[in-house]
Amino acid sequence: MFQTLGEVALNLVEQYGYLAVALFTFLEASLLFPLLPSEVVVPGAAALLVGGPATGALFVASVGVGTTAGSLFAFHVFGERGRSALSGRGGRFRVSEDRLERATAWFRRWGESSVLWGRLLPILRSVVSVPAGLAGMARWKFTLYSATGAVAFGALVAIAVETGLRLVGIA
Repeated sequence: MFQTLGEVALNLVEQYGYLAVALFTFLEASLLFPLLPSEVVVPGAAALLVGGPATGALFVASVGVGTTAGSLFAFHVFGERGRSALSGRGGRFRVSEDRLERATAWFRRWGESSVLWGRLLPILRSVVSVPAGLAGMARWKFTLYSATGAVAFGALVAIAVETGLRLVGIA
């Protein structure tokens, strides 16, 4: 029987734990493998890995490290190559014009802080690095905002999953 991409990702999390979470979030945030949004895999990974404060902290750290590293990769590529990095313009990255326009509008409206808040929103999580790179945002500020947003996302998912499991009597 065929497995969905989400099932394959969760099987990898079962086998490799926090390393798989960090790798998956890196691939998504870097736009190297944007086919499976973190909103699909990260809650399932939290359900598999988070069983208390220590495992919750490891989970949050793996989401934070993976997302921040991937975000820096995309930020650097779009900061250096601009829109030419997009696949429709001869580049290697596939970001739809619609997603790019939404992220750019969000960035213009809310400024650099949108990098932090964008890490918490499903539509912008992986693409907010693009307008930040195109705008030439300071790398230190981008890194700080990305890491803070990624850690907050990981913590919110871990808390929600842990709380949900306790409510249904599993944890």
